[in-house]
Amino acid sequence: MEKIGVGYAYVSDIEKKYVNEALDAIRLSQGKMVHKFEKDFAALHDQKYGIACNSGTSALHVGVEVMKEIHGWTEKSEVLVPAITFIATSNAVMHAGLTPVFVDVDPVTYNMDPAKIEEKITANTIGMIPVHTFGQPCDMDPIMEIAEKHGLWVMEDCAEAHFATYKGRKVGSFGEIGAFSTYVAHTITTGVGGVIITNDQKMAEISRSLIAHGRACTCEVCLASDPRKVCPLRMKTQMDKRFMMVRMGYSYRIGELEGAIGLGQLENRDIIMGNRKKNAAYLTDRLQDTKDVLQLPEAPDYVDHSYMMYPIVVKKEASFTREDITHFLESKNIETRPMLPLLNQPIYQEIFGDIEKDYPVAEWIDHYGFYVGCHHGLTQKELDVIVGAIHEFLKK
Repeated sequence: MEKIGVGYAYVSDIEKKYVNEALDAIRLSQGKMVHKFEKDFAALHDQKYGIACNSGTSALHVGVEVMKEIHGWTEKSEVLVPAITFIATSNAVMHAGLTPVFVDVDPVTYNMDPAKIEEKITANTIGMIPVHTFGQPCDMDPIMEIAEKHGLWVMEDCAEAHFATYKGRKVGSFGEIGAFSTYVAHTITTGVGGVIITNDQKMAEISRSLIAHGRACTCEVCLASDPRKVCPLRMKTQMDKRFMMVRMGYSYRIGELEGAIGLGQLENRDIIMGNRKKNAAYLTDRLQDTKDVLQLPEAPDYVDHSYMMYPIVVKKEASFTREDITHFLESKNIETRPMLPLLNQPIYQEIFGDIEKDYPVAEWIDHYGFYVGCHHGLTQKELDVIVGAIHEFLKK
């Protein structure tokens, strides 16, 4: 059997049709396909504006830079981030010249623990970035209450949580900005890419400027129009607004081929999300007898989990290590990955020192957590191989 991977890209005839339409239009730079993908993606998360960019990391970076410009933060400003997340979350804060402050996570959801947020707030705290880890929505009610109480902004890291909901409300719609990834291994893919969503027009315009070198022209009409037509708005200034730079920006755009793939993915979202949830439920059902030694994913009734992957944590009372079980699974051609270790990363130990011990839940997950795939491409046979391999290991 081929390796059972943790990620999968579903490309149907719909994606191929849109890609061929983009090729036939002879426009590969951003145009109608990207514009429609942005609009549709934002609407599906109950937001007015979507800005597609070249990665989820870029979406996070731009989101922080937007907040920094609007609110006028300084290098002393601190942003709260969870102690378990992919390194891009906290890196984005530092790339924007701000300081990340870590908050330990909940031992069941692996998300930022609301009960531990206020102890990390100082006079320099200006906002926080809750991460919907592995597709599990954060407990947003207390997070938003704390933010309002202390006057903090909130940007949601939704990289792994497309279409997930908390108490019926879509992730990405709670904070001022939501940032998603559409990288190839993620739930909805454009190959490479990310999306920024917001209800704030000014934030959308700054975001669009920042991803395009800081251009003055952020007109949606221009972005989606025939490039051979001249927009009268851009010629009303001394310099063509497309080539007038008003801020220090970046080259974070995507093109029409990515937009075309994204449109097909959105049309296939029910298939993609339905299969992921079905596969996760199957794994949980068939692994119930392992719960004495393995912690399986749990979600409260009021969230709709999108299951980017299937996280498992070896319980401390187990007689084996994470390395024991993951090496066994890998020997059976089942891919495993550690559960987003952050504070013990070599570069972070160099920057922040030995702080992992100050975050006991994150430390436990760093050393005992891993995940396997539950993606929409898994076959019934592959699911049974995963279940069988875990049972075989535990019998040993």
